[in-house]
Amino acid sequence: MARRDIDLNRCLFHYTNITCNRCQEICPQGAIHNREIDREKCDNCGLCTAVCPTGAITSDTDYDSCLTAAQKLAPQVLMCRKVSQKAMACLGALNRRLLWALAEKQPLAMDTSRCAQCNPAVQNWLAQEIAACNQALQEAGKATIKLVHVKDSAPEPQAVARRSFFRSLFHAASDTAAEIAQAQTERQYAFDGTIWLDKQDTSPCQLFPGLELTASCTACGLCTMLCPEKALIISDSEAGKKLHFNPIKCTACGLCVNNCPQSILKLLPSFAGQTEFSLQEETPPAPPADSSFTLQRG
Repeated sequence: MARRDIDLNRCLFHYTNITCNRCQEICPQGAIHNREIDREKCDNCGLCTAVCPTGAITSDTDYDSCLTAAQKLAPQVLMCRKVSQKAMACLGALNRRLLWALAEKQPLAMDTSRCAQCNPAVQNWLAQEIAACNQALQEAGKATIKLVHVKDSAPEPQAVARRSFFRSLFHAASDTAAEIAQAQTERQYAFDGTIWLDKQDTSPCQLFPGLELTASCTACGLCTMLCPEKALIISDSEAGKKLHFNPIKCTACGLCVNNCPQSILKLLPSFAGQTEFSLQEETPPAPPADSSFTLQRG
């Protein structure tokens, strides 16, 4: 049984002027409804993790450690648990931006050969994300992701008791190990892809969203307060105020756009290169043209 939950403190549902059902819409098992995950239906594919804009999905898979472990392999390769017990449960949690961060620095290979038979929805998702990432890699002059077939790893040998004298001891140790394994399985991990991306010193490309200001901004700062990933920051200097946009942290959730008092923010499907915007502070209304008055004595 999969162990997935939605952290309502991170979910977008409690914000105004925003509706997000990405996890529910992508779930191939129909296991998500009204921000609750039916563990009996969930197959732990991770597609909900791949599309969640705020990292609100918790699971029993430590994706951070799995991605870091893949980076240390030579060559760098991503695989699922059907290939290796040390790999992530399913590759469905990956998206094009995570793949870009991995493939940008060194060649990346992936084994998706079991996906079609195991979970066609994951196969279709990965094919789409890999194709988008490969296009960006080609335009950047980098090596594209290669699909490989890794031979199944052999099961680890089991310890065998050689003397009946130690049978009771081994039996007790086995019970203890089972309890520890169960406790580790029940542990929940939170994975926010933007936090992991930010740690990789990733360069933004067309796979990341862009931002545009359609008119002069008054620097009210509401967008910076609402952004759950802190992709927007306002700075103040002698040159004036500026809005700084970090495409690596932006997940295109739409909170800033939908709640802008001036309705001047616009999200772009692809990053166009602009990360700074000059702002114009709101000035008080000018006094009337004739502001003179006469003081009369009583």
